[in-house]
Amino acid sequence: MRITIKKALISGVILLQFVTLTTLLVSSYISNQRSFNSHAHKLMIDYADNVINNSKRFLDTAAATTLLSRELLSSDVLSIDRPEDLGLYFFQQLKQSPHISGIYFANTSGTFVYVQREQGFNEPLFSRKYITFDTNNILESSHLYTHDNNFTQLSVKEITKEAYDPRDRIWFNKALDNDALSWTDPYVFFSSRKPGITSSMPVYGKDNQLIGVVGVDLSLATISSFFDNLDLGESSTAFVTNRLGEIIAYPDQKIIQDTANESLRFPRINEIKNPIALTAWQALQEKTQLFSTGSTATTVTFNFDNNKYHGLFKEFTHHKWPWIIAIYMPEKFFLNELIDNQKLNILFGLVISIIACLTSFFFINHITDSLRKIKIIAENIRCGQFIKTNISESTFVELQQTQYAFNNMIDSLITSRKENEQLHLMLEKTNAETITRLGLATEYKNDSSSNHIRRVSRYCELIALNMGMPKGKAKELRAAAKLHDLGKIGIPEQILSKPAALTMQEWAVMKTAPIIGAKILQDAESATLKVAHDIALTLHEHWDGRGYPNQLQYHDIPLSARIVAVVDTFDTMIHPRCYKNAIPIEIAINKVRELSGSKFDPSVIAAFDHCLMDILNIYKQLSPSIEVHQLPRRCQ
Repeated sequence: MRITIKKALISGVILLQFVTLTTLLVSSYISNQRSFNSHAHKLMIDYADNVINNSKRFLDTAAATTLLSRELLSSDVLSIDRPEDLGLYFFQQLKQSPHISGIYFANTSGTFVYVQREQGFNEPLFSRKYITFDTNNILESSHLYTHDNNFTQLSVKEITKEAYDPRDRIWFNKALDNDALSWTDPYVFFSSRKPGITSSMPVYGKDNQLIGVVGVDLSLATISSFFDNLDLGESSTAFVTNRLGEIIAYPDQKIIQDTANESLRFPRINEIKNPIALTAWQALQEKTQLFSTGSTATTVTFNFDNNKYHGLFKEFTHHKWPWIIAIYMPEKFFLNELIDNQKLNILFGLVISIIACLTSFFFINHITDSLRKIKIIAENIRCGQFIKTNISESTFVELQQTQYAFNNMIDSLITSRKENEQLHLMLEKTNAETITRLGLATEYKNDSSSNHIRRVSRYCELIALNMGMPKGKAKELRAAAKLHDLGKIGIPEQILSKPAALTMQEWAVMKTAPIIGAKILQDAESATLKVAHDIALTLHEHWDGRGYPNQLQYHDIPLSARIVAVVDTFDTMIHPRCYKNAIPIEIAINKVRELSGSKFDPSVIAAFDHCLMDILNIYKQLSPSIEVHQLPRRCQ
């Protein structure tokens, strides 16, 4: 006789749930009445102390780093006059203390050295800023450096419009006002836009003259990370608030960071979308004044959504950090943890397990074989292998019907795959032909030599592969390169076909071609057309920044455009145009090399030289009118 899985499972689950729930409720009722209150209070105290002690340890480390830096600067072991040495010392301190996010020093003239931890792709990166002011408090220079994990310099950028003056910052002035080690209230860091606090201290020279202020940034994310290690259970949360009632540490760090990004402040308790935490906070306010809980912990109980919760609020003991650690947990969290009547529960558990095993054994033997076959079919489908399996007789109607359905689905998937493959090939071919035809239209109007775009596109692919570009990306570049002169569609024909040098007015019109090409290709969804957009817009930018339209330089110019610029120039030189004659290939090669480092990227020129023989072979293939004596001797 066949029965449905639904009937079998419902009968078994109802029986097991009834017995199991009855047992758990009786056992929890007996044990919870004895020890819940004392255990709950002790457990939350331990959690709070753990967070406070770990937080204090990190805060003390930041203070110690501040004191050490002050001593080294005061004794002239370190000096802002030696910014490289000072930056290296700051880097070493960041390496030793991973929770410190930045260290810096500013003298009374505004000169500023800052090393900050950044997030790299594979390993940490570090940024270093060096700002100087002249005697009239006018910005003299500002440079931003990036370093790898060994503090090897990776890049440098000059900041011409520097808005940061350390003498205006709260950490600088607070240290001077207190004339001692000082802590800021939590705030959002200027550079990283991350929430944190700063330990700062004035630095005096050997003559007791004020030199400046040293500061150490500590990200509050380090405190929030403690909560990840707390096993508080479901519907339980811990957080830290400051004297303004703002949340400065919370398990979900994204909530704090989002508020910091939007409004440069910390979220309040009613802004974190946690109604349970808000109810706990209101219960504390009803019981005692905010920040008047004393050194001992304050416990509260409250109800939310028909569940009873226990909460604890405890102040940080250090007066410089007037914060409160808050923890709340549902009462049921402790009920599951506190079971004194273990023998009774074990006995009930054994009886229930035996009954459940005997009841389920029969069903398991019949279900597993069919499920195993269904699993094999599903795994094959997931791996793209549409293999049907033999269907065997099963006690359960639904399992057998499911196997039939899977086999029918496989037939449909095989048919759909074939159709999709054909459509994909057709779309690829249509896309490639469309791009080529559009490029040919440009070539027709531009008075280019025959097969110019085909030669340029194949040159690009050769050089891209030589420079390590993946084959798929190189193929994409080959297609996109055909549209490099698309913008010339919008240039009047009398300018493009003029057999003499252009006037200033005509040259100004000619320079609009990149903008026209970019506008034609803008907002394209195709990856190939996006690359073509970049090429059309930046083809005429020079490596040294003297190109147009945007005077980009170095690696701000996309690699695709840097490659096309070299081969387009080369191919244009060796073919005649209405305004010039072709020049010998050897001379063209030398001219291209001479432009390395000024107009062209030296690395692309190196790849061009490496691929030169293959490039000339393509030139021979796609220039049928060429005579052998026109080629360099090595290519004949």
